[in-house]
Amino acid sequence: MKQRKTTPTRRRRLCRALIPTAVMVAASPLVLADDNGGEDRFHLDGYLREEVSVNAKNWQDTPNYDDQGKVSMARTTLRLNLDFKVSDAVTVVAKGRAAREIDTPFLKHLQSLGANSYRGKNLTDLYNDVDLREWYADIKASDRVKFRIGKQQIVWGETDFFVANDLAQGYDDVWRSFLEPANEELRKGNIILKANVDVPEANGGIEAFLRPGWDRKRDIGTEIDVYGGRWSSQPYAGVDFRNIDPYAWHNSKADIDRKTGGVRWSGMAGDTNYSVSWMRTFYNAPIMNPSPTTPVFLLGIPGVGASSGVTPTGATTTAGSAGDIIYPIVNVFGATASRYADMADAVFSTEVAFIKNAPFNVVAATSSPMSQFIAPGFDGWKTKNVVAAMVRMDKNFAFTQDLLGTEKPMFFSVQLFDKWIQKFDRNDNLLYSVGWGGRAKRHNTLVTTIFDLSYDNGRIHPQLVLGSDVTNGGGFYVPSLTTQLSKNLRWKVEYDGFWDNGYAKTVNGGVPASDRTTLFGYLHHRDQVYTSLTYQF
Repeated sequence: MKQRKTTPTRRRRLCRALIPTAVMVAASPLVLADDNGGEDRFHLDGYLREEVSVNAKNWQDTPNYDDQGKVSMARTTLRLNLDFKVSDAVTVVAKGRAAREIDTPFLKHLQSLGANSYRGKNLTDLYNDVDLREWYADIKASDRVKFRIGKQQIVWGETDFFVANDLAQGYDDVWRSFLEPANEELRKGNIILKANVDVPEANGGIEAFLRPGWDRKRDIGTEIDVYGGRWSSQPYAGVDFRNIDPYAWHNSKADIDRKTGGVRWSGMAGDTNYSVSWMRTFYNAPIMNPSPTTPVFLLGIPGVGASSGVTPTGATTTAGSAGDIIYPIVNVFGATASRYADMADAVFSTEVAFIKNAPFNVVAATSSPMSQFIAPGFDGWKTKNVVAAMVRMDKNFAFTQDLLGTEKPMFFSVQLFDKWIQKFDRNDNLLYSVGWGGRAKRHNTLVTTIFDLSYDNGRIHPQLVLGSDVTNGGGFYVPSLTTQLSKNLRWKVEYDGFWDNGYAKTVNGGVPASDRTTLFGYLHHRDQVYTSLTYQF
């Protein structure tokens, strides 16, 4: 990876450090003009949470070790949210989170296998964190125009679990994967200037945002566990891929310093809520950009050090000996709609996103040595236009009050999510994900359902979440019970279970090209029992 000059780097760091001060200075004329005379202007809330997860099954990729019953997470989290009303026109918000984990015997074992070994760090360093997740100023410029300036989250989407339009920012799926129901706990914030303009004459409004490119590297892209940790995928427990293919942040197709942003119109048409949008953003899945030379660690393989037969995109070399991980920039054109239907007594929602030039790793007809001897996907990547669509129904069923004794009707939600690859050609050998040989299909369809019950005035909430990969097989099931122990204390217990129709097995240290593993095969035997105790204040 090309080294960046020192001077621009220092300038960016100085700029980031001065942003909070600049926001306050910009807001100061409004503060002086509109002092609210000492009203209650300060609000603080948050939570203290203890989370524990235990492996429910023995992993296949930790030989000579019994994973079942081992504690995979013992995490303590403090969350603080601060709102300060400077004036009637200006509010300053800060949201911080501190998390610490116990270095359990299971985590120590993963570390002994090589987890988070890049630059010689401990595995708990991957999970421990103190971070100001959001900080921004809300400025009311007029009755119609509002600004939000600073580090913030942008939510443009209607889907649960799998996203279509909600691509403005990435997610941190390393410590909890996609099972965390509160998206704001996983979504990464970015430094953004956002404007909202109400247009009551058209029953709607405009929302636009600009990300100037001042963010930290860790705040870009959806981050999955390529570090060999507790959410690493079968068969890569203990494997830190950054040792051979680290992240590259300044590839010409995926430069984090480049500006991104979007604009959305939201409105009402009769009884229908709708929106149309465009955004330029980083693709939400990491892509492997392969090295042009065969890595020297493939000792004994013919052609080591010579051309690998593939060419990296957006750079002449790569950050690692086998390649590097990038997040290409894409354009997303989206639309959403939702309305209540009297005939069905339900709310129907839909979401469509046209992703132009979505990237896919591929398997070449003549594979590179890395794809042949280590894992499929080190043969480069192609782009295809993709239509991501969702249809959902939310409905309450009253029969559970008599049948199950619930205090109110059961909430039921069913969602169908599909990714449709345009101009699909199976000979392109598009991979579902790098590291496994499962091919993407023309349509990749998933269905999820939620059954939510309520007892004792809402104090007891049993819930069942199910998901199934209709195209490739496999799925997940998450039964849970949430209990309100007191006004401020909540206890949750759940089981995170997965099933699959096949999983990758290593042969001579690598995943063979004949492998056909897809999403839920990655989670083979990753079942866990999870519990959390949360004190809210």
